[in-house]
Amino acid sequence: MTQSDRRLISLIFLSVAVLHEFGNLSSVALVCVFVSLVFGILSLSPQPWGPPLPRFAGVILALSLAATTLLYNNKVGHPVFVATFVLLGVAILLHALVARRATTIVAFALAAGAALVGIVANLTWGFANIDVFQFQQSASQALLHGQNPYTPLVASPNILPPGILKWIPLHLPYGPVLPVLEAPFRLFGDVRILHILAAVVTSVAALMLARRARTLDRTACVVMAFPLTVGMVLFSWVDIITMAGLTVWVVSFRTHPRIATFALVIALAAKPTTVIALVPIFFWSVRARRQVLIAALLAAIFVLPFAIITGLSQFYYNVLGVQLSVLPRLDALTVNSYLNAFGLPILPFVLSAAIIAAATVLVLRRRPDTYGDLFSGTAILATVSFLVAKWAYFNYYYIPAVLLMLAIAGDKLPLDRPELIRPPALFTAAVERFRTTLGRVPGARRLPGVVLSSHDRREPAA
Repeated sequence: MTQSDRRLISLIFLSVAVLHEFGNLSSVALVCVFVSLVFGILSLSPQPWGPPLPRFAGVILALSLAATTLLYNNKVGHPVFVATFVLLGVAILLHALVARRATTIVAFALAAGAALVGIVANLTWGFANIDVFQFQQSASQALLHGQNPYTPLVASPNILPPGILKWIPLHLPYGPVLPVLEAPFRLFGDVRILHILAAVVTSVAALMLARRARTLDRTACVVMAFPLTVGMVLFSWVDIITMAGLTVWVVSFRTHPRIATFALVIALAAKPTTVIALVPIFFWSVRARRQVLIAALLAAIFVLPFAIITGLSQFYYNVLGVQLSVLPRLDALTVNSYLNAFGLPILPFVLSAAIIAAATVLVLRRRPDTYGDLFSGTAILATVSFLVAKWAYFNYYYIPAVLLMLAIAGDKLPLDRPELIRPPALFTAAVERFRTTLGRVPGARRLPGVVLSSHDRREPAA
């Protein structure tokens, strides 16, 4: 079993976890998240588990991923997902068994049709019974009328001290790039058109990465089978847009830096949770660090006029402050929700921070020479962070799911030239000062940037 096989199994379990209760808490869902996490961690090891899986086993895994869409039938109003699974199954088998360009085109058409059937059958044009959709609809509508998109108020359920669920009026809790991008589609009555386009962009970017990595055969099956797109579109969760921007950036940051930086600006100016997916690549890639800093500056310039018009304090509260002020939601797919269900105290902030710090060390301690290693590590960090967060639903776990799909696509493709994969100079200098001061600390050579430097390990070919 190869690293790619383990990543695909991890993605299957994560998809089951998310779709079992549509991102809400259940024992089965939480166990599946942990199993997914274990396979994700094991996929970091380059050591194979025996011989690679035969081709038919890989096809069965792809069909298993597609089969998770059947879980939608438990939650949506129009259970059409047996039919959509049949379409997906035909598409995957057609692509896997008939190696011709025409059949590949037909396969993707069938997979796209399956996703559209699931969306159209359960979508009410211009309406969704969720505050996220109302935020985006009203903000983009205000912008079309020449108003501040942070003016409209939408009733949103939140847990307020001392733990009471209350509907409170809130302004748009996302970055201003969303209403700007969604305004043209609001003219047609529903901003979710942009979400569909974002899903297409993510899929195309993954296939482009797979073509470079020579993993197109498996990645095409995974992209066709990827099960979370329908739910993300139906409920208009903005993470589908931020991940589209992030995916375009990580796939093209070496080859098309201007396009990549523009895509990253969109991600950063849309939702702050994007930052969690930037940590490993920012730490290790010299080229990525430069682009992140440039994109952060451009995003700040874009956001600033909206912040000034809204009022700096009010803008901060709208986008960040409200997230920090409310209490944890105890129906989410998190460890805290599980503890609360058994009457146990939730994790203190210090312990949650320590768990995230440990996951960060686990991910950053080994240099990611390939895209597969990078995305697997990032998915691990995101999953652990969401497990101990105040809340995490369907849309949060969409982030590590996309990262696992990209890990399968990137597999053995070198991330960059070896000399451009190193930690920040400040970090390296701090480690060296630490070692100089305290002497040779046991295990110090395992620190990132020390054991993996050119003195400690042979550089891989570019």
